[in-house]
Amino acid sequence: MPIRERKNKSGIVFDITVNDGYKLDVHGNKVQNRKYKTFKPPKDMSIRKARSIAREMELEMLRQFERKENLGSEKQLIDVWHWYKNFYAPNRLRESTIDLITQIMENKVIPDLGFIKIGDFTTARITQFLNEVAVIKDKKTGRPLRPKQYYKDSYVRAIHSTLSRIFQVAISQGWIKENPCENAIRPKKNKTEKKPPLELHQIKDIIKKTTEFTVLNAVLQFQIYTGMRIGETLALTWDDVDFKKRTIKVNKTVNIISGNIYVGPPKTDNGFRTLYISDTLMNLLKLVKEDQDEKKKALCNVYEDHNLVFAGNTGNYINRHTVSSRLASIKKGTDYEYITVHFLRHTNATLLLMNDVDLKTVSAHLGHSDINITADTYTDVLHARQKFVADLVDLNLEDENDE
Repeated sequence: MPIRERKNKSGIVFDITVNDGYKLDVHGNKVQNRKYKTFKPPKDMSIRKARSIAREMELEMLRQFERKENLGSEKQLIDVWHWYKNFYAPNRLRESTIDLITQIMENKVIPDLGFIKIGDFTTARITQFLNEVAVIKDKKTGRPLRPKQYYKDSYVRAIHSTLSRIFQVAISQGWIKENPCENAIRPKKNKTEKKPPLELHQIKDIIKKTTEFTVLNAVLQFQIYTGMRIGETLALTWDDVDFKKRTIKVNKTVNIISGNIYVGPPKTDNGFRTLYISDTLMNLLKLVKEDQDEKKKALCNVYEDHNLVFAGNTGNYINRHTVSSRLASIKKGTDYEYITVHFLRHTNATLLLMNDVDLKTVSAHLGHSDINITADTYTDVLHARQKFVADLVDLNLEDENDE
């Protein structure tokens, strides 16, 4: 800002103002944080010399601001986020994860916290934010709905986790020393109800409704028989399938984000795995191959061959939302309308556990990074299995007593 000169009874005075970044006012609006200084030159100093000194004072104030900006704790959260998005995320995270984090940061976090310096964050401030962001607000007025409604606890947990990621990277870069998210208190207002695993008759109903061959029906059956992640299934290529050895190599996943196709490694290191092909799965894959070969002949140059096992009508990648739409039509009006495509992966794991397959084998089959993830995810199934074993012992003992 220009230096202001004014006259008073004692002579000329210089008012110096510089912009020291931004801050949030009491209403949460972004406003300039200005610093002010007044210079009163001696009466015997020439106006030229006084103006020169005033300009030097202004430059020194700006240099002080720049030095502060270079200190990590003085960085605003929005600047840290841009650094994270441009330099950290592309090298460490999958595209789908980047997309999710971007939505959370730019829609929920930055509008409220973006212009706060990361060194000014406290655990109490994060707790306050989490409790505020948990409340569903009217899109037009921005005010909480009446009666008050809350987002799912899992959604608030995702926001908390995302924010914690950003601060953790800030620590690794030496900008701050502690993560203010660590001991923040998340509200628990809308707990997600755990959905029961599919019963055998429900699984059979899905298989029955997908008996007529279509590629989408084949994908749904494939999910039940293999337990693969949907991204892994839709990225599967024919060179991953060995009909002679009866194996499937899982080594990639696909995500379609804003029309762009991203093929990358599986979610975890343990996601690289080999699955074995059952007779049912063998017949399913042969049907898929025959159908695909017929399409290639019929469409000739129109068919874009990406060597995909499960491909669209012209050889293109199938969007997972298309698979979800097909499942939606199958489950409509049933007692298992709550399931998703990912739920079919859980169904496969449940079937394995209920048929005495050990936890370590199931974990490797699913490609989990840690056996504890498998144990935590399928706690209810494991408890049900333990109860079955206990009842079986009781039954055997009762039978011996009867004799």
